[in-house]
Amino acid sequence: MPPACLVCSHHGFEPFLEILLKCPVCGFATARLDSPIDTRRIYEGAYFAGQEYLDYRGDEAFLKRNFRRRLKELLKRCPGGRLLEIGAAYGFFLDLARAHFQTVGFEVNREAVGHAREVLGLDVRTDDFLLADEGAIGGQVDVTVMWDVIEHLERPDRFLARIAELSRPGAILCLTTGDIGSVLARWRGRKWRMIHPPSHLHYFDRSTITRLLGNHGFEVIDIRAIGVARSLRQILYSLLVLGLRLPAAYRAMEKITPAAWGVTLNTFDIMQVTASRR
Repeated sequence: MPPACLVCSHHGFEPFLEILLKCPVCGFATARLDSPIDTRRIYEGAYFAGQEYLDYRGDEAFLKRNFRRRLKELLKRCPGGRLLEIGAAYGFFLDLARAHFQTVGFEVNREAVGHAREVLGLDVRTDDFLLADEGAIGGQVDVTVMWDVIEHLERPDRFLARIAELSRPGAILCLTTGDIGSVLARWRGRKWRMIHPPSHLHYFDRSTITRLLGNHGFEVIDIRAIGVARSLRQILYSLLVLGLRLPAAYRAMEKITPAAWGVTLNTFDIMQVTASRR
């Protein structure tokens, strides 16, 4: 029997945008994979330095610009307590959040975890989050964040179920992900920059992410399109190397693009979703 839709449990997907599958009932889209993948292996090694990111660690200032805005919004809803981050990377968000919360993070990239633990002194782990229990993380959580993570998870439904089990009633869950229902995504179609399996496996719109969260006891209280700060070098790398496969053109542009230059853009195809544990 074919796998069931993660959102509505319908069996049977339809081909969509050449390399995706789409549920004909709820509209949830997922990658069409010809063979099983090892999702943990994808994010080891050079993932943060030359694969999906040019230099994640080098872009700390731009990443923290995004994280400060998100933290400010979170603090309006929950001023303290225990905060959990899934996909903590180098720990840049937790570094800001620990001024207000007791923090713990999970990340599969060992180099990133080493930086978070040894340089920043954070509690970030490579353990399998799905096996974590309340005692291991110090108690129930008040806030969980997943920044650009849910689309990467092989079984996001299982992660959400585990987060729900670890969350106190009324706890906040906040995540960011691409919006495949946005004007830009629909206009670009197969060429939308967010479509690149196997790292991006799942593609949500506002309806399907709301329904998936609701399946696991979370009520969406806010969805908005957000701007994202990026270095110009990262933008050029994404366009020229990852998109157009023109590394020589990127190297030429890199020579005349200072590392400190960046910009914040809202292309209205990245959504920030805030939900509350019922």
